[in-house]
Amino acid sequence: MRYYVIIGIISLFSLISCKKNNPNPETKIDYLEIDMLPFYGSNGNDLLELDSVYNTPEGYRVKFTDIKCYFTFLSNGSTLLSQAAYFDFREKGNQLLRVEGDYSKFSSIQGIIGVDSSLNHDDPSAFPNDSPLNISNAGQMHWGWNTGYIFFNIEGKADTITDGVDNLNHSFSFHIGTDNYDQPFNFSNLTWVDLGNNTHRLQWKLNMFSFLHTINPVDLKTEFLTHTGAGQQTLTEKITSNFGQSISPF
Repeated sequence: MRYYVIIGIISLFSLISCKKNNPNPETKIDYLEIDMLPFYGSNGNDLLELDSVYNTPEGYRVKFTDIKCYFTFLSNGSTLLSQAAYFDFREKGNQLLRVEGDYSKFSSIQGIIGVDSSLNHDDPSAFPNDSPLNISNAGQMHWGWNTGYIFFNIEGKADTITDGVDNLNHSFSFHIGTDNYDQPFNFSNLTWVDLGNNTHRLQWKLNMFSFLHTINPVDLKTEFLTHTGAGQQTLTEKITSNFGQSISPF
C-alpha cells in the first residue's frame, strides 16, 4: 500500500510541475500585419516598382529610388496597436508593421503620419532595440543636424526634357520633418484578411501618381527639393499634404 501511495504522490508532483512549466500549452499568439502597397499610374491599379521608369502627364520620365515613412501611436481609441511603425520600401518591401494583437479590436485605426512631437525629440538611442525609432533602425531617417526624425523620405530621378532621349539626371528629394508637419490620420471600416497561422493582415495603398499629379500637382522640373528648411515652406506644405492624402486603406 505504501508503495502505491508514494507512486501517487510522485505522479501528482510531476503533474503540478508540468503545469507550472507550461501553464497553458494550447495558448496561441495572434499576429497583426499591415502592408502598404505603392502604386503609380493614372488608373490607380499599377503597382510601383523602385527604379522602374514611368511616364508622367507632362511627358517627363520618372523613377522612384527611395520611399520611406514613419507612423506613430497607431491605435483604436485608447487601445494601442503600436507606438511606432516604419515603412522602408527598398529594404523591407511592403510590410509596415507586424505585432501581436487581436484584429477584432482594430476595426478603425488612428494615428500620426510622421513622429509625434512627444517622441520626436527623445534620445533615439534610448528607445528599445526593437523599436523602429531606435537609432540603429532609424539610420538616416533621424537628422544629425536637426533634433528629430525625418517623417517621410521620397527620392528619385527624372528626365524633364521631352526630346525622346532617356536621360534621368534630374534628382528630386523630399525629406519632411519637424513638429509642424506631422499629420493625423483616421481609417475606419477596416477589413482584416485571415492568412491562417493566427495572422490577420490589413493592406493600405500609397498612390504615388496622386501624390505627384492629381492632388496638388508637383512639377519636378522646378519643384524638386525640400528638406524642410528655411525658404522651402511652400513646397514642404504641398508635399506634406499630398503624401497624407495619398494613403488610404483598401
